[in-house]
Amino acid sequence: MPPQPCPPSTSSDGSPALGPTPALFLQAEAIGALQPDLKRGWLHSGASPGNWARGQTATQSSTYPQWGTVYSRAESAVDGNRDGDWRHGSCSHTLAEEEPWWSLDLGASYAISAVVVKNRQECCSGRLQGAQIHVGDCGAHHGKCNPICGSISNGSAGSLSIICCDGRRGRYVTVVIPGRAEYLTLCELEVYGSRVGKGC
Repeated sequence: MPPQPCPPSTSSDGSPALGPTPALFLQAEAIGALQPDLKRGWLHSGASPGNWARGQTATQSSTYPQWGTVYSRAESAVDGNRDGDWRHGSCSHTLAEEEPWWSLDLGASYAISAVVVKNRQECCSGRLQGAQIHVGDCGAHHGKCNPICGSISNGSAGSLSIICCDGRRGRYVTVVIPGRAEYLTLCELEVYGSRVGKGC
């Protein structure tokens, strides 16, 4: 078994440390090798082997209209397809706007060990640089009211970012590009963790 990229973190008193964590990055060639391990749930001890995001309800601040909305819908980021080429129809895509957001409702609260984000590959990958991942049970303001779990500091083409959330409880996962006007494109977003019950 490979080393865990998201080992459980603890603070000095032994309780879980829930502060924002830096993302880990993998280039496109490493994605295929990592996928079986993600499915086995090795991102965090006690994590469910499933991707809880797949097929769940997603919304975004706007939808880029080229070639019809089928190419840019929010739900395209949770279709189970990590194809990084937006032209193939498996990436969400907003308009260029101030602080664009994308939000996922998991339908129940989970102890989230990691959020995995697949960046666009064929173009414009630097747009995702600085995106923040919010996790929590607050559904107001499209989940932007929730604490930041981590951020994406690498905008490499086709990269797979693993944002460790250390078991933070949440029903909503929101991606926001703060402080600038930008397009927000996600070619897949996955959530790993364990279901803990109904959210607030």
